[in-house]
Amino acid sequence: MHPTSASLRIEQTVQDLLGIGPRKYCDLGPGKGAISLRLKQAGRNVIGVEAPWANPEHFTWAEAAGIKIHREEFFTGDLSRVDPEVDCFILAHCIAHFRFSPYVLFRKIHDALPSGGHFYLSTVNGASFQRVLDLFRGRPITEKVSRELGQRALEISKDWNRTGIPQIWDDWMHVKEYTLPEMRTMFTNSGFQVVRAFHRNTSPHWDRSTWKRNLVLKVWPRLGDELVVIGRKP
Repeated sequence: MHPTSASLRIEQTVQDLLGIGPRKYCDLGPGKGAISLRLKQAGRNVIGVEAPWANPEHFTWAEAAGIKIHREEFFTGDLSRVDPEVDCFILAHCIAHFRFSPYVLFRKIHDALPSGGHFYLSTVNGASFQRVLDLFRGRPITEKVSRELGQRALEISKDWNRTGIPQIWDDWMHVKEYTLPEMRTMFTNSGFQVVRAFHRNTSPHWDRSTWKRNLVLKVWPRLGDELVVIGRKP
């Protein structure tokens, strides 16, 4: 049985991060901790930063594993106070949900890193094969707008939406998806040297459901599902 796209993506991300080899990682918005837990299992030093209003399960896994989580909001907090030993920040599949300019966070990460420190970012490819195919077929290229929002989403969204009127992204749908050239530009404009920037196919196995897609990606790898950028502070 082939691994799921999500499990393979996490494993690929962990291997990318192990190859960087910093003293200490800081996982920004670690969710339920899939990446942080794998790094700790590999014997690496890792901490996290999670918004104070996140779901409770975004903290319980860290307590059980002995991983320190700083309750800090990305855009209003100060990452330089988190831990001076951190020399690699991780932002895995979060940026598509940002309601504020990513440049705000990129500058905070750059300021908090020591010279030679790294910033690892992964996200969905806004120009992936599936997105292009959906657009060609006239289908939505991101999530469909919810008719009604759950109470939990409405409560959490009060931290960024003070209008009292439900916004289409209050249920954590994607606000913006990016392309690799966009990401490279944002890294360099924020003072980083781009060490690596590439597209990734997170379902490389060949079967009846993937062979056509994978054949296209052999010719046009830029249509891969995921994009990854690794920046270094000079």
